[in-house]
Amino acid sequence: MKKKITHISVLIALGLWSSGGLISAVAWSSEKLANSATFDTISVAEGLAQTLTPPPVPPQPNPVPSSRVPSTAGIVGLVPEEVNDIGVGHLRPQDLSFLVASDEDSRSLLGAGWLQSAAIPIYIEPNGPHWGWIINGWLVPNGQSPIALGQDATFLMLQTDFDLLTFPVTQILEDGWFQFQYTPAGTAWAHVGHLNLGAVDLAIESWENRFVDVGQVEFRPHGLSQSLYAVPGEAAEGILGLVGPNSFIQPLIFEGDWMLVEVTQPTDGCTFLPGAITQEGWMRWRNSDEGSLVWFAAKGCE
Repeated sequence: MKKKITHISVLIALGLWSSGGLISAVAWSSEKLANSATFDTISVAEGLAQTLTPPPVPPQPNPVPSSRVPSTAGIVGLVPEEVNDIGVGHLRPQDLSFLVASDEDSRSLLGAGWLQSAAIPIYIEPNGPHWGWIINGWLVPNGQSPIALGQDATFLMLQTDFDLLTFPVTQILEDGWFQFQYTPAGTAWAHVGHLNLGAVDLAIESWENRFVDVGQVEFRPHGLSQSLYAVPGEAAEGILGLVGPNSFIQPLIFEGDWMLVEVTQPTDGCTFLPGAITQEGWMRWRNSDEGSLVWFAAKGCE
């Protein structure tokens, strides 16, 4: 199913949409948005944020459940299967400094631990009825008992860093509403204006931005090979070669369904084999339904 992402929501998804509805990190400049060719770090005009009117913050559960660290035993989907649509990005903490900190408070946020300090109201549909909260490591449906994340019910998260689990974002609308997946079969809607309601502020990061930051991607369908082109597109005369499964693929910039990459092959994992050569060119990173053909090793080179 093709996921919705509109002209304005490209500004949200292709970078970081963070607390208060302002893009605080990588985004598209107006020139780059027109050309859809690369990332740029810019300040987004306040007028764009002011056009987004978040719904009123609904009442929190009464009482608010005590903070708890979700059990990872009940969290599935850490590495997406080939058939899984991973959407357009992921919902994660805005500040990731805890990933490299050594103090006890920071380490308690690792994995899915950041959910103990997060709070976000969730809805049935955009501008629809408020359904409940994800708060302090609990799912709290309105008028019902809190459900312990990862303990009372199975939840779905992706491993997107060595010690970080996050929720896949399936679509983002131009009015600030976004849909994310939190169980194997369940999704919820939330609003970008509600990303800063907990002790930990949240952000939405696009997969394009994450792939560039990680610095290496691999084919999701194991054994897949793709043609490498001089320019985006599938004109036969533009073929530079073939990118095989035993390749080190470094994404550089993105243009629609295409990414400019530096490819070294053959390799054994992250080890360049004798005679390996490096080429730069364009290859398709997602299919026509916006399903990503690539993923990355969250734990780095092995």
